[in-house]
Amino acid sequence: MTIIRFLGSVILACCSVSFSTFLYNYFHQEKTEVIFFYGTVPICNIHRNVAAITPIVQNIECFECKLNIIIECLNKAKRTLDICMYMLTHDSLTNSIIDAYKRGVNVKIILNEDNAMTTWQLGSMGILKKVKKNKYDEYLMHHKFVIIDNKKVILGSMNWTKMSVRANWENVFITNNCELVNPFRQEFQRLWKQFD
Repeated sequence: MTIIRFLGSVILACCSVSFSTFLYNYFHQEKTEVIFFYGTVPICNIHRNVAAITPIVQNIECFECKLNIIIECLNKAKRTLDICMYMLTHDSLTNSIIDAYKRGVNVKIILNEDNAMTTWQLGSMGILKKVKKNKYDEYLMHHKFVIIDNKKVILGSMNWTKMSVRANWENVFITNNCELVNPFRQEFQRLWKQFD
Protein backbone atom coordinates (compact mmCIF):
# COMPACT_ATOMS: atom_id res chain seq x y z
CA MET A 1 0.00 0.00 0.00
CA THR A 2 2.86 2.36 0.81
CA ILE A 3 4.39 1.83 -2.62
CA ILE A 4 1.08 2.69 -4.30
CA ARG A 5 0.81 5.91 -2.28
CA PHE A 6 4.44 6.74 -3.08
CA LEU A 7 3.89 6.14 -6.81
CA GLY A 8 0.69 8.19 -6.64
CA SER A 9 2.63 11.08 -5.05
CA VAL A 10 5.34 10.86 -7.71
CA ILE A 11 2.76 10.86 -10.52
CA LEU A 12 0.93 13.81 -8.94
CA ALA A 13 4.21 15.73 -8.55
CA CYS A 14 5.15 15.07 -12.19
CA CYS A 15 1.70 16.18 -13.38
CA SER A 16 1.94 19.27 -11.20
CA VAL A 17 5.35 20.19 -12.65
CA SER A 18 4.12 19.58 -16.19
CA PHE A 19 1.03 21.67 -15.58
CA SER A 20 3.11 24.46 -14.03
CA THR A 21 5.44 24.41 -17.03
CA PHE A 22 2.44 24.54 -19.37
CA LEU A 23 0.98 27.54 -17.50
CA TYR A 24 4.31 29.36 -17.46
CA ASN A 25 4.81 28.82 -21.20
CA TYR A 26 1.23 29.82 -21.94
CA PHE A 27 1.25 33.07 -19.97
CA HIS A 28 4.88 34.02 -20.48
CA GLN A 29 5.40 33.93 -24.18
CA GLU A 30 8.95 34.90 -24.90
CA LYS A 31 9.22 37.67 -27.45
CA THR A 32 12.40 38.92 -29.04
CA GLU A 33 12.73 41.53 -31.76
CA VAL A 34 15.75 42.87 -33.62
CA ILE A 35 15.59 46.25 -35.35
CA PHE A 36 18.19 47.73 -37.68
CA PHE A 37 18.36 51.41 -38.54
CA TYR A 38 20.04 51.99 -41.91
CA GLY A 39 20.99 55.62 -42.00
CA THR A 40 19.44 57.38 -44.96
CA VAL A 41 16.50 55.07 -45.74
CA PRO A 42 13.45 57.18 -46.71
CA ILE A 43 10.44 57.36 -44.45
CA CYS A 44 7.10 55.84 -45.37
CA ASN A 45 4.01 57.64 -46.71
CA ILE A 46 2.45 57.73 -43.24
CA HIS A 47 5.35 59.74 -41.83
CA ARG A 48 5.79 61.83 -44.95
CA ASN A 49 2.21 63.16 -44.55
CA VAL A 50 1.38 62.19 -48.11
CA ALA A 51 -2.17 63.12 -49.14
CA ALA A 52 -4.92 60.65 -48.23
CA ILE A 53 -5.54 59.87 -51.93
CA THR A 54 -2.22 58.00 -52.01
CA PRO A 55 -2.53 54.46 -50.67
CA ILE A 56 -0.99 54.16 -47.23
CA VAL A 57 2.29 52.36 -47.66
CA GLN A 58 4.22 51.53 -44.55
CA ASN A 59 7.89 51.00 -45.29
CA ILE A 60 9.33 48.38 -42.98
CA GLU A 61 12.64 50.20 -43.32
CA CYS A 62 11.16 53.57 -42.27
CA PHE A 63 13.08 54.87 -39.25
CA GLU A 64 9.94 56.48 -37.81
CA CYS A 65 8.08 53.15 -37.92
CA LYS A 66 11.02 51.48 -36.19
CA LEU A 67 11.23 54.24 -33.60
CA ASN A 68 7.53 53.72 -32.88
CA ILE A 69 8.26 50.12 -31.86
CA ILE A 70 10.55 51.43 -29.11
CA ILE A 71 8.05 54.11 -28.11
CA GLU A 72 5.27 51.50 -27.86
CA CYS A 73 7.43 49.50 -25.46
CA LEU A 74 7.99 52.60 -23.30
CA ASN A 75 4.28 53.40 -23.41
CA LYS A 76 3.45 49.94 -22.02
CA ALA A 77 5.57 50.45 -18.88
CA LYS A 78 3.39 50.05 -15.80
CA ARG A 79 5.72 50.08 -12.78
CA THR A 80 9.37 50.80 -13.59
CA LEU A 81 11.52 52.25 -16.32
CA ASP A 82 15.28 51.95 -15.67
CA ILE A 83 17.25 53.79 -18.34
CA CYS A 84 21.01 53.52 -18.73
CA MET A 85 21.94 55.65 -21.75
CA TYR A 86 25.13 57.30 -22.91
CA MET A 87 23.21 60.07 -24.75
CA LEU A 88 19.54 60.92 -24.51
CA THR A 89 18.35 63.85 -26.63
CA HIS A 90 15.61 62.47 -28.90
CA ASP A 91 12.38 64.43 -28.31
CA SER A 92 9.91 61.61 -29.01
CA LEU A 93 11.74 59.16 -26.76
CA THR A 94 12.10 61.80 -24.04
CA ASN A 95 8.36 62.57 -24.29
CA SER A 96 7.55 58.87 -23.86
CA ILE A 97 9.71 58.80 -20.72
CA ILE A 98 7.91 61.89 -19.39
CA ASP A 99 4.52 60.33 -20.20
CA ALA A 100 5.50 57.19 -18.29
CA TYR A 101 6.53 59.30 -15.30
CA LYS A 102 3.22 61.17 -15.42
CA ARG A 103 1.38 57.81 -15.45
CA GLY A 104 3.05 56.96 -12.15
CA VAL A 105 5.86 54.78 -13.50
CA ASN A 106 8.98 54.88 -11.31
CA VAL A 107 11.59 56.23 -13.76
CA LYS A 108 15.33 56.16 -13.03
CA ILE A 109 18.03 57.30 -15.45
CA ILE A 110 21.79 56.76 -15.48
CA LEU A 111 23.77 59.01 -17.84
CA ASN A 112 27.38 59.52 -18.83
CA GLU A 113 26.92 63.31 -18.75
CA ASP A 114 24.05 65.60 -17.91
CA ASN A 115 24.67 68.30 -20.49
CA ALA A 116 21.57 68.18 -22.66
CA MET A 117 18.38 70.16 -22.34
CA THR A 118 16.31 66.97 -22.45
CA THR A 119 18.06 65.37 -19.47
CA TRP A 120 17.87 68.62 -17.48
CA GLN A 121 14.14 68.70 -18.23
CA LEU A 122 13.72 65.15 -16.94
CA GLY A 123 15.55 65.99 -13.72
CA SER A 124 13.60 69.21 -13.15
CA MET A 125 10.36 67.21 -13.31
CA GLY A 126 11.52 65.04 -10.43
CA ILE A 127 12.70 62.03 -12.42
CA LEU A 128 15.55 60.36 -10.54
CA LYS A 129 18.83 60.42 -12.41
CA LYS A 130 22.46 59.68 -11.71
CA VAL A 131 25.46 60.81 -13.69
CA LYS A 132 28.90 59.22 -13.92
CA LYS A 133 31.07 60.77 -11.23
CA ASN A 134 34.19 62.87 -11.83
CA LYS A 135 36.41 60.17 -10.36
CA TYR A 136 35.60 58.11 -13.48
CA ASP A 137 36.38 60.94 -15.93
CA GLU A 138 38.81 58.93 -18.02
CA TYR A 139 36.10 56.32 -18.66
CA LEU A 140 32.76 56.50 -20.44
CA MET A 141 29.49 55.13 -19.17
CA HIS A 142 28.73 53.89 -22.68
CA HIS A 143 25.81 51.55 -21.99
CA LYS A 144 22.61 51.87 -24.01
CA PHE A 145 19.83 49.84 -22.42
CA VAL A 146 16.40 50.28 -20.88
CA ILE A 147 14.63 47.85 -18.56
CA ILE A 148 10.83 47.97 -18.55
CA ASP A 149 8.95 46.63 -15.49
CA ASN A 150 11.95 44.36 -14.73
CA LYS A 151 10.62 42.07 -17.47
CA LYS A 152 11.84 43.47 -20.77
CA VAL A 153 15.10 44.99 -21.96
CA ILE A 154 15.79 47.23 -24.95
CA LEU A 155 19.47 47.39 -25.85
CA GLY A 156 21.82 47.90 -28.74
CA SER A 157 24.26 50.28 -30.32
CA MET A 158 21.83 53.18 -30.60
CA ASN A 159 22.08 56.30 -28.47
CA TRP A 160 18.68 57.90 -28.12
CA THR A 161 19.45 60.89 -30.34
CA LYS A 162 17.93 62.14 -33.61
CA MET A 163 21.20 61.47 -35.42
CA SER A 164 21.27 57.85 -34.28
CA VAL A 165 17.68 57.27 -35.40
CA ARG A 166 17.82 59.15 -38.72
CA ALA A 167 21.36 58.94 -40.02
CA ASN A 168 23.35 56.12 -38.41
CA TRP A 169 23.56 52.39 -38.93
CA GLU A 170 22.34 51.12 -35.58
CA ASN A 171 20.86 48.01 -33.99
CA VAL A 172 18.24 47.57 -31.30
CA PHE A 173 17.40 44.30 -29.57
CA ILE A 174 14.19 43.94 -27.53
CA THR A 175 13.48 40.86 -25.44
CA ASN A 176 11.56 39.63 -22.42
CA ASN A 177 13.81 36.57 -21.99
CA CYS A 178 14.49 36.60 -18.24
CA GLU A 179 17.95 35.06 -18.71
CA LEU A 180 18.88 38.14 -20.75
CA VAL A 181 16.92 40.72 -18.73
CA ASN A 182 18.30 39.76 -15.31
CA PRO A 183 21.99 40.59 -15.98
CA PHE A 184 20.93 44.06 -17.19
CA ARG A 185 18.83 44.54 -14.05
CA GLN A 186 21.88 43.65 -11.97
CA GLU A 187 24.13 45.99 -13.97
CA PHE A 188 21.67 48.85 -13.57
CA GLN A 189 21.47 48.30 -9.80
CA ARG A 190 25.27 48.11 -9.56
CA LEU A 191 25.75 51.38 -11.44
CA TRP A 192 22.94 53.08 -9.49
CA LYS A 193 24.86 52.34 -6.28
CA GLN A 194 28.28 53.10 -7.78
CA PHE A 195 27.29 56.56 -9.03
CA ASP A 196 25.95 57.64 -5.63
